[in-house]
Parts: sequence; C-alpha cells; structure tokens
Amino acid sequence: MKQIFSRFAMLVGEEGIEKLNKSSVIVFGIGGVGSYVVESLVRSGIGKITMVDFDEISESN
Repeated sequence: MKQIFSRFAMLVGEEGIEKLNKSSVIVFGIGGVGSYVVESLVRSGIGKITMVDFDEISESN
C-alpha cells in the first residue's frame, strides 16, 4: 500500500484499499461539481477513472 493512503487505510482497511484500487468509475460532466467528484475519487485511490464531458471550453463556463 502506498504511504499516501495510510490514513485512509485506517478507515477502510487494506482490503478496502485494494478493492478501491481495482475499481473503475465513469463520471459524466466535469463542470463545477464533477471536478470535485473526480478529485475525491482520485484521493480515495480509485484505480481507473474515465471522465466524459461534451461541453466546449469558453469564457462563459
């Protein structure tokens, strides 16, 4: 287990960390809320994250 997840392992255990690392998640919409969701998933140790957002970058968004 990576040291960066040592405190999280106290909560979910090493088996939980392994399950999260083997998990895949897809997030649709990476706007205001979606970006925070993705950050939380990364910090939780999710193994594979797919992000989908069909919006185009512009000054208004």
